[in-house]
Amino acid sequence: MSIRELVGVFALAAVVLGSAIPVSAAQETRDARRAKNCAYYREMIAHALEGIDGEALSPSFVEEHDAFVAGGCLATRPACPKSPADFAFADLLTMMTVSANMGSTFTPFWCPAARGG
Repeated sequence: MSIRELVGVFALAAVVLGSAIPVSAAQETRDARRAKNCAYYREMIAHALEGIDGEALSPSFVEEHDAFVAGGCLATRPACPKSPADFAFADLLTMMTVSANMGSTFTPFWCPAARGG
């Protein structure tokens, strides 16, 4: 994905997400905010997959990430990127969540520490 395409994805995400930011976030409950952010995140996934070949993502990474989304975007298990495509997808979604003021910790992208090493 070129820099120009990446900038285009960020601009689109900002327009899509920026228009839906609540006027008074303090009045939202944590659960309502999480549900709203998860809905935004689903939109981000669709935009990210426009620039990254979903077929190139490793099956275990897709399964882990799908479990995160299906669970309401609560990271109880990691989605550990392994391939270059996995890392590109994870990096793009992390940048998009930061740009949407959702924070980098929203995403499930981390890998468990190796034991005995």
